[in-house]
Amino acid sequence: MYKPTPPIMKKTDYIFMASIACVLVLSACRARFYTPNRNPVPLFQDAGDLYVDASTNLVNKYDLTAGYALTKNIGAYAGYAGSALKTSYTYTDSNNTTTNTTNEQKRYNGDMLNLGIGYFLSKAESSQFRFEVFGDLALGNYRNSYNSNGKNVFLNGNFTRIGIMPNVGYVSSDSKFAIAYSIRASQIMFSNTRCNDFSFWQTDLDRLNSKVNYTMLEHALLFRAGGEHVKFQMQFGIYHGLNSTELVNAIPVFNASIMVGLVINANLLE
Repeated sequence: MYKPTPPIMKKTDYIFMASIACVLVLSACRARFYTPNRNPVPLFQDAGDLYVDASTNLVNKYDLTAGYALTKNIGAYAGYAGSALKTSYTYTDSNNTTTNTTNEQKRYNGDMLNLGIGYFLSKAESSQFRFEVFGDLALGNYRNSYNSNGKNVFLNGNFTRIGIMPNVGYVSSDSKFAIAYSIRASQIMFSNTRCNDFSFWQTDLDRLNSKVNYTMLEHALLFRAGGEHVKFQMQFGIYHGLNSTELVNAIPVFNASIMVGLVINANLLE
């Protein structure tokens, strides 16, 4: 009876898998400098529209944003995003006479203030198709720390992100369902680096200083469903560092997230 020969993995397959494993290990160990917030997508329709969005990835990131349509074609938003990551390790080294235990703890925290103002297509001009484009500004910080048996070191700093963000979408006639695509093109600049142990953070400092700025494309696809004024939201995000190299730069080549939350839409002039 013929028995099919199991596929033989090529050398390139092993190299590829080893490269992926190295990326995952290094990503867990190295310092972090930037965590993207989800793209604000108000989908304004008329002057007086209020937009409030509370979202989270249910693990280590959350976003709060509020926006308002200042006129029938001009809208603005302001938001706060926070993120945190903590990893702990315990190592035990035993010999014939003693047992040594080493406890390591690594923490990352980031905060971001996000502001935007721009143009939107009013409901009078388009009843269900939505288009809006915003100038987007973010001011944020990153805080990395490492603690091991009394040794405490930190690497902190700030960043500025400047970009433009168009949104296109569809809102049902009863305002109970919406779908939209958003893309934010931006430049990120890091500044005000502070650390208390340059030798410990040398590799991360080299990554941070490897480029003056980074060009980012941050894509988002969102779905909203619920009542006329309160809806459940899910946003899928893919973030692409156009001039990044995964292992040697402060911004990863690719990153992704799923955010869920609630959105409130109302018109304060009605």
